[in-house]
Amino acid sequence: MAAWRERLAALNTEDVTAALVVQCDQTWLQSDFTAFRNEVDQALMTAHLRRGPILTITRIILHNLPIGPGAFGRAAAVDRAFDEWHHRLAASSVLLSSAGSATHRIHRLILRGNEAAASVPDMVELLDGGEWTDNHRAESALRMINSIGATTPLTGYDVNLDGPFGDADPSVYM
Repeated sequence: MAAWRERLAALNTEDVTAALVVQCDQTWLQSDFTAFRNEVDQALMTAHLRRGPILTITRIILHNLPIGPGAFGRAAAVDRAFDEWHHRLAASSVLLSSAGSATHRIHRLILRGNEAAASVPDMVELLDGGEWTDNHRAESALRMINSIGATTPLTGYDVNLDGPFGDADPSVYM
């Protein structure tokens, strides 16, 4: 956690122009990590709002939870945390995009078949002075994002944000 906090604090330095954040381990969904997960979300939002278009933030989270033998023993609280987190991130993305921002992107890594975990490790890598803090890890994650069918963007269309009346998006009536 200390390393994450150190990197997140560095988002406010002027030499940092991009951040790549991967949070695909299911540990993020455990109740013990809720406060820290919220702290990370808050730090990223705050940095984005303070620095605006100067700072590009790319996040990778899971699109779906694993569906293997371990999935049946998974706590229902993990599934609820997964849904709640996606809903919050989608809502924040809608707010940022309505403010004209295209510098905060959330990609959802699609786990296939019997994959039990993401193929990329969790990380916070910063583009500081034109160099990634760990070039190998950052390039690996960015390559995965650009692989066709590996990820899908998280948008406001993915979750119901308009309440019971459906008037936030009139296309629901078409």
